[in-house]
Amino acid sequence: MLTGRNSLHRTVSSLSVLEVSNADFSSKIVRSVQEEWYAEEIVISSLYSIKDSVDKQCEAIQYLINLGEVGLILYYVGIVIPKVPEELLQLAESQNFIIICMPENDSSLRYNEVIYEVMEAIVLDNQTINDNFVNESLEKVSYLPEHSRSVEIMLKLLSDRLKANIVLTNTKLEIVNQVMWPRNSTLDVVKIIHEHALQMEKNGSAGAISSDISCFVDHKVLRQKNGEALNLFVIKENSKLPGKTIDKISEVVQVAINLWGDKHNEVSEYALVKAIINDESEKMRRLAHLLHIDVASIQMMWLVYIQDLTEEKRIREELAEHLAKYYKTTVIQTIDHCIIVLLGNCSYKYNEVEVAEEYIDTTSFQPSISEMVYAPRMRNTTDVRRMYQLVNQVGQKVHLIYQERKMFTAAEIRSMKRAIDLSVQGEEVIEEWMAVIAPILDDLESVRTLTIFLLDAKGNFDVCAKLLFVHKNTVKYRIKKISELLGYDITMNSEFYDVYLACMIYRLIHN
Repeated sequence: MLTGRNSLHRTVSSLSVLEVSNADFSSKIVRSVQEEWYAEEIVISSLYSIKDSVDKQCEAIQYLINLGEVGLILYYVGIVIPKVPEELLQLAESQNFIIICMPENDSSLRYNEVIYEVMEAIVLDNQTINDNFVNESLEKVSYLPEHSRSVEIMLKLLSDRLKANIVLTNTKLEIVNQVMWPRNSTLDVVKIIHEHALQMEKNGSAGAISSDISCFVDHKVLRQKNGEALNLFVIKENSKLPGKTIDKISEVVQVAINLWGDKHNEVSEYALVKAIINDESEKMRRLAHLLHIDVASIQMMWLVYIQDLTEEKRIREELAEHLAKYYKTTVIQTIDHCIIVLLGNCSYKYNEVEVAEEYIDTTSFQPSISEMVYAPRMRNTTDVRRMYQLVNQVGQKVHLIYQERKMFTAAEIRSMKRAIDLSVQGEEVIEEWMAVIAPILDDLESVRTLTIFLLDAKGNFDVCAKLLFVHKNTVKYRIKKISELLGYDITMNSEFYDVYLACMIYRLIHN
């Protein structure tokens, strides 16, 4: 075991083979199916397709970490990759990601041996619901980012553990949450639940439900904090779960509702936005239908972070008034200190970037707004959720990188995330990137001019001059000299990206 000893207590409930190690291509595959958090999965790979690129290997590990994977079992070291790069080990260790290296220089090793033994242990473990099951289940969800902890995520973990369908309904038997096993199952759970209800009404008990597939249904009534009831249905095909298991499952879901499900069956725009952000797909579709909101039309998101919540209502009212002039679809709700603005059906004659810039430049609440992120081309609610999560991952480090700005684009957030990831990959990686701006590192005036010009002024000579309190021609002269020293024309977008990232990393490690 090379890294991640602090994570040895974590449970593994599934195993995957990573045949495609290129993170960009792999992410496209993941996005093509229902997005999941793989909080209990371990991966087997030799990293063959990226064996010659340490950067790509680190990107792949970071990608697995972001997915919530537990760890990696690495095969054929000394044959495929000559050794495990130090940068990769530092990255994994910094985030408690487990890397297990199989014996080096051994081509006789086979994936199926580990697959068989690990899956055998998982199956045996899944058959046992012990007294610590409630705490263990909650602990698994606690490994996810805070904004991803939800009732539906808990239901997904339980469904995977039990290999069963789990459904929450209101008292009218309308589905609030639904998680299928397997995820692409076409089982008609609505029909099964109503058949179960009829059997209970007639006989006072229910066994197997008559259907194309024999199903056993267990039912528990749970309570929300406000006293309203929710029905929990666990539907298992072909076999019945033990009574003790159902009791434990209902206890776990009850705790999840207490923690994350206040007014879980509420119909409101706030509940809709929470469902989108928390990946509660069934709940999102139900709420969108009830509220007559076409979520498919949402193509734009603003995230407006506020410091003073006493101004939150007035800021939302100002946003609604400003955006009503440009968009037919607007959903504006606040989660914690973030006002989430979802927009669609913009009038074709307006430039959407200018709409955002106009708001941040003219708002009467400038002092209360700490930052605003403008995210265009949201293809679906998955993009909305992913961007929200990315901004939260970047967090307060945005102010270490961009010290004089409040509005950022989605592209800038992605660049920030890459710079943050690079800045924790160890001294060798940092030195490699600092080499890009090494010719001026001893000249603090040039470094300050360069970082302000690229990061704070967005390459605008007038803005840079104002921030530096010098004449515009002085900035032009300095930038010309810096470009000559670095060997990059930093006034050209096609040339300055490496310098741009280096400046981000410089600010991260020096602030």
